[in-house]
Amino acid sequence: MSARLNAALLPGTDRPVVIGEYPYYRADPSNWAGNLRELHALGVDVVSFYLPWRLHETGEGEQRAFDFHGKTDPQRDVVRLIGLAAEAGLAVLVKPGPFIHAEVQLGGLPDRMCGSGHTPYRGLTGDLLTSQAKPLPSLLDPAVKDEVATWLRAVADEVVSPTAAPRGPVVALQLGNEGMSGDVHIAIDAQDASPAAREEFARWLSARGLTDEAARAGDELADWPSALRLLWSRWSGEAIAGLWDWISDLFPAGPARVANVPLARAIGPDATIDAWAARHRALKGSRYLIGHTEWVGNPAQSPEAFATHLGEILLGDTDVLEANWGFTWDDESFAGPRTPLFNALLALTLGSTTVSVYTACAAGTWGELIDMDPDGLRAEGVDPALHAPPYCPGAPLTEAGDHNPTAESLKLLARFLDQHGAALAGSRLDRDADLLVDRALAEAGAWQREGKTVLQELTEAVHEQLRDTHRLVGLRWLDEAPHRTAQDAAGALGVLRAGHPGASTAPVELTVAAGVPAHGAVAEFVAGLATDARRWTSAHRRAVALTRTGPDGTRFIGAFNPTGTDDRVSGTDGDWAVELPAGTAALAVSREGKLLGWLATPTPSSAVTLTWGGEQADALRVTAS
Repeated sequence: MSARLNAALLPGTDRPVVIGEYPYYRADPSNWAGNLRELHALGVDVVSFYLPWRLHETGEGEQRAFDFHGKTDPQRDVVRLIGLAAEAGLAVLVKPGPFIHAEVQLGGLPDRMCGSGHTPYRGLTGDLLTSQAKPLPSLLDPAVKDEVATWLRAVADEVVSPTAAPRGPVVALQLGNEGMSGDVHIAIDAQDASPAAREEFARWLSARGLTDEAARAGDELADWPSALRLLWSRWSGEAIAGLWDWISDLFPAGPARVANVPLARAIGPDATIDAWAARHRALKGSRYLIGHTEWVGNPAQSPEAFATHLGEILLGDTDVLEANWGFTWDDESFAGPRTPLFNALLALTLGSTTVSVYTACAAGTWGELIDMDPDGLRAEGVDPALHAPPYCPGAPLTEAGDHNPTAESLKLLARFLDQHGAALAGSRLDRDADLLVDRALAEAGAWQREGKTVLQELTEAVHEQLRDTHRLVGLRWLDEAPHRTAQDAAGALGVLRAGHPGASTAPVELTVAAGVPAHGAVAEFVAGLATDARRWTSAHRRAVALTRTGPDGTRFIGAFNPTGTDDRVSGTDGDWAVELPAGTAALAVSREGKLLGWLATPTPSSAVTLTWGGEQADALRVTAS
């Protein structure tokens, strides 16, 4: 589905939308109203929240029921919460799972769902998908689906139907979580291969006339031929999209359906970009609005993480649904005002129509149903102290109503979007060349176990071209954009195909073997695509710039330094220059050569400075006050 999230979340809007996560199940109900009003004042447009199944389920056996109205515990009164959001001027995105993760025990599932009575989620290798060292259930098992359907129908009937737009504030519904159980970006052989999953795979093959292959779907992985493995690559996304269809049909038609697909690691030995890309074919072809989550490192401090965000947001063409605004598990900088704003500006410059603030409130009031089992955490190598209250300690707002340092960045961003968001959303990313990528490379690369895959080499090459030659090569899938329109024209158009190396002699087409390392051939090909005059330069080849242009000539210049050393980015025409301390970013907007405004990441010491037309541009800098 090609529509963007901002228009679905706030119909009629023409600017990027700010989504703020509010974990009500971790906050005292007496704080809900004040928290929501303050989030709206800080610039949040849409409040999102997961619904933990295990919290709202009451009783056992025949006495099992659900409480969404606070009859047994005021913290369960999610219907009241939705009403308070409406009173605060917020739209609502509801995320009922069934698996929600969210650092909740068993991802919000009741204990029995992860017990011996249900078929576990087990990959082709035999490894289990676990939460706190307990096996998660296969959502393709009919018995599991029956229980899940009971939960989701209760949410649909008691929570969503009475509050759905246009009569109520619930504008959207998230299907599953990061796939179904956090499985969109896992290795291709780790996807659910339980008996029920293999039966679904066999049915999918049979429906396509592949009866011989269907007969082998239950064989051991070691006995699968390469052709069957490639079919599994394609089906892996179809399996997740099929479960989304099933969930969607349980809910009323009104709210938009969204799904979050995490970015995957693209560099290093644990990279799963190919499995992610193989699944993306079916996911982007589904009926739903696809967004992404950003838990693959810190682009403000890691060139590798920057390269991953750059390559996968270009390839995926998705909006942000979840980004870190205060978790400090392994990086304290996320609690400061610089890093979350850097990452938000990067996503916006690459085309996101949303900003995600996850979470927007550092809440610290929760009970044992939410708290994760410390022994289970230790069994998975996690220190339970990392999950002590408050949840997301660096979030912009505290449960008590105070502001953390990240609140400054949220206010800066909201003010900039109020002033220039419509022009930003209406602009297009400037590229010096475009490259169409054959999805078959990912479907085979997902099984490659030695050397860099073609997509891994491509991710590094696109970042290197931007950093070293100051030119951007745009990325798209060949099956999604086989032709480029005149409106899209931007320098050379290259094609990267799977096939016999050297099969193509066209100057802007490269054919490489799928499933084996390209040994630099992809990097060399990418380096030869973009040869037009550069729009900008960097003094030390550390910082980079990305630009966007609107139909009326409005121009946006995003400057980013994802390294630990200062750098300077300048326009080749000499009209502008940005001094970027380590880990900082800036976004400027101009029309007909005149600067209209700009904002930059706050820094505790040396500040980002912009020179425009030879003069300091401090007067036009957007401030939080």
